[in-house]
Amino acid sequence: MAIYFYSFNSYPDGDTSLEGSIDGYTQSSSGVVTITTENTFSLNTDVEVGDVIKLYDNSDTSNFIYAIITSINSTLNNNHEISISYDYNIYNDDLANMDEFIVYAKELHPAGQPNNKYITSTQNVSSSYRINARVETAAYSEQYIQYNIKKYYDVILDNTRRSFFESFSNIATSIDVIMVDDCASPNGLAYKVYMPESNFQLLNNKFRKSVTLRIIA
Repeated sequence: MAIYFYSFNSYPDGDTSLEGSIDGYTQSSSGVVTITTENTFSLNTDVEVGDVIKLYDNSDTSNFIYAIITSINSTLNNNHEISISYDYNIYNDDLANMDEFIVYAKELHPAGQPNNKYITSTQNVSSSYRINARVETAAYSEQYIQYNIKKYYDVILDNTRRSFFESFSNIATSIDVIMVDDCASPNGLAYKVYMPESNFQLLNNKFRKSVTLRIIA
């Protein structure tokens, strides 16, 4: 299992080589989802298989998924076909409603600054994790009539001994954090996460404790 994190505080906005509109999508009998981009999308050369992609509904931003890119192919019509893998249990919004996408390319850097990447990729943070699901139900009357159900998902990292300042501080303090497990079924998973709150007792910059991250879904 390879678990790593993207963390970043800024990322290009409106770049047509990183984001665009979805022309359509297909799903194979084996469950592989492939989106077809509109021909206005010109693929950035820093985008590669294994990068994270977000699909979303432009008219309702509460509908979205985060996924891993598993293949990229060009078509004769100057479109791109991008196959993805994602956790359809947690990200269960209807793909048919999603009309936009953005790719988070870990190798992307500002023009003329090849050593200054937008995204920090942190590895060896955890060797395993589990997901905790929590359901909150609101109800009224003596008949306990439900009117609102909320689901929350937490990623709980194991208690591996970690360095704080060299690696984990990026995850704890960055505005945007995405967790990637590129060995999870079907062909890798990605989750947008944040840390609700935590304390770290450091000894020579090291700490050992399980860490909880909330999945944004």
